[in-house]
Amino acid sequence: MKTKTIFIPLIRLKLVQLMLPILLLNLFSFAANKKEALCTILSPTPLGEKKYTPQGMTWVDSTLLFANTWKNKKSRVYHLETDSLSILSYFDMPKEAVHTSGLCIIDGFLWGVDYKSNRAYKIDYKQSFADKKCALVGSFDTGLKGTSACCAVHYKGQSLLAISDFMRTRKVIFVDPEKCLKAGSTGNNVLYFYKNQGFSQGLEWDGTYLYESENKLPRAIINKIDLEKVCATHKVKDGLIQQYTLPVKGIEDLAFDGEKFWSSDEILFKFLTITLP
Repeated sequence: MKTKTIFIPLIRLKLVQLMLPILLLNLFSFAANKKEALCTILSPTPLGEKKYTPQGMTWVDSTLLFANTWKNKKSRVYHLETDSLSILSYFDMPKEAVHTSGLCIIDGFLWGVDYKSNRAYKIDYKQSFADKKCALVGSFDTGLKGTSACCAVHYKGQSLLAISDFMRTRKVIFVDPEKCLKAGSTGNNVLYFYKNQGFSQGLEWDGTYLYESENKLPRAIINKIDLEKVCATHKVKDGLIQQYTLPVKGIEDLAFDGEKFWSSDEILFKFLTITLP
């Protein structure tokens, strides 16, 4: 009993020591030149009234693909019409993928990353929505401990998958997804990386810049990032072009339709559109 009485507080103290710097980063932002983004709050997310938490999102063929989770027990991916945000179809993720926090499209396939399984999934989304059953092509271990968001990035002539880590390593990694799929993990296939501020919620690429959403206090933010610079120094602050503040607190993943961003809020359980000045 004496051993337990001493050991448990030591573990808690160590956890506090590890987490305190990250928590402080969440409270204070390094960007002085903040701008306010125009945010429009839209209709409720699917099953939001039952507290199904909004998660991953991506844009494809003028429609939205959106994922939510039910208490880390199940994740569902929806195909949404954008004018009314009505549901066109849906499918459930594989059983172990219960918190699908990031979605993106690469070469006609859907990639989803999951916070609990820490895996990336390649999915034939058209077949999945047609059958209302996940048509899984394959998956691989992300090598992260808190896999959060993902997006497709075309960088130095390659189509890459960017994956962020929520807290834990605080890394955003860039990989060739097909090589990782073949290897079964990211392993030695991480081509580039940088360290974020710890609370990454969403990633998106507009063809020129990378955007990362985070839940800061007292309000959520979106960082506009120069990919060349962060890949060179591995520090997000070195590539930060602009930071935008939002009038919400629970921003999730990002999707870009060519003009504006789409997202959702896990506190409001509603969809958002975001226009950056």
